[in-house]
Amino acid sequence: MHVSKLALGFAAFALIGTASAANRPSGYVTICSEGKTCSVDTTTNVAFGRADKFFYKSISGSFACNEATFGGRIAGGVNECSVPSGSASSSSKSSAASSASSSVASSAASSAASSKSSVASSAASSATSSNASVPIPGWTGPVNVCEPGALVYNTTLDCGGKRIGLACAGSSETQPAVMTVINATLKNVVIPAGGGSDGIHCGWGSLGNGRGTNVQGGTCNLENVVWEAVCEDAASIGNGQKGTVMNIKGGSAANASDKVFQNNGINSTLNVDNFTTTGSIGKLSRACGDCTDNGGPRFFNINNVKMEKVSTVIGVNSNYGDKATLRNIQIKGYKAGSPKVCVTYVGVQKGNGSSSSIGEEWNSASCDVSKTDVTSY
Repeated sequence: MHVSKLALGFAAFALIGTASAANRPSGYVTICSEGKTCSVDTTTNVAFGRADKFFYKSISGSFACNEATFGGRIAGGVNECSVPSGSASSSSKSSAASSASSSVASSAASSAASSKSSVASSAASSATSSNASVPIPGWTGPVNVCEPGALVYNTTLDCGGKRIGLACAGSSETQPAVMTVINATLKNVVIPAGGGSDGIHCGWGSLGNGRGTNVQGGTCNLENVVWEAVCEDAASIGNGQKGTVMNIKGGSAANASDKVFQNNGINSTLNVDNFTTTGSIGKLSRACGDCTDNGGPRFFNINNVKMEKVSTVIGVNSNYGDKATLRNIQIKGYKAGSPKVCVTYVGVQKGNGSSSSIGEEWNSASCDVSKTDVTSY
């Protein structure tokens, strides 16, 4: 009898083991299998892969579920295309019977793993999985999980170095957020090159591209986040996010053609500490020069930052009362005036021309920085 129970225990463990590698991320549902044509009604973060390894892409309309669409595939079996649970989607050019069969098979194969993953994630981060409590009306994406397009709300989420990304459409500002963080802490995340999209939105959460509903971010903490290459921005406080505080602690970013961090929120604060940039950087940060309902003040506290090639460390609008405080800045090959450290601008309302540069300032009302605060390495 004891032997039989032990055998049954091993059999149950083996069954869980075979289901431990899911063909869709936690919180996602499969819409079709590799080689089929799928369709999503609105721009959606689609995952393509198997065995807990995935490629992600932001897609709208019909698309082929294959390597050509996603830029790669996971070898060893049939890959699947999946979307966040609750997303409006359908599968075309495949029969209803095939779709149902695929859904049942996928559910059976991954239900144990999904449940186990969900419990582990909840225990590790004190996360809530109920979308009913989130502050964004109609939110249907994943919540408090380490997945692309997820909302991190009112919790601490440690992703343990997981790679999380979407796609990159260059400087387009209509791209979705890789993740949205509202009154929460997100830590230990790697955003891969080519997957940075519109970066991390700090209190900039909504359906679609994140601009339909302005939700105040409270305090948004990003700890040890690594951007292998910045796409539009690494992280942003959006205009409309009044009084938001974004804290960047540790981490690094590479190759930002424009800016790394964007602070557009009136009376909002960006704090950056112990951060590193590599490759070519346009600016570490900039107050918005020509936003809708532009104004200020905006605050920047930059400390213990090490940079390679940067055109300007920070730009602020003196006419709106912005203030940047910089300490312990290291710039490779720095010489006085090259690159510029703190540059003031005249901010304007959107549609009223371009924001114009006043020039580099030291020890001023807008630029609290001395030449001794900046050193070369």
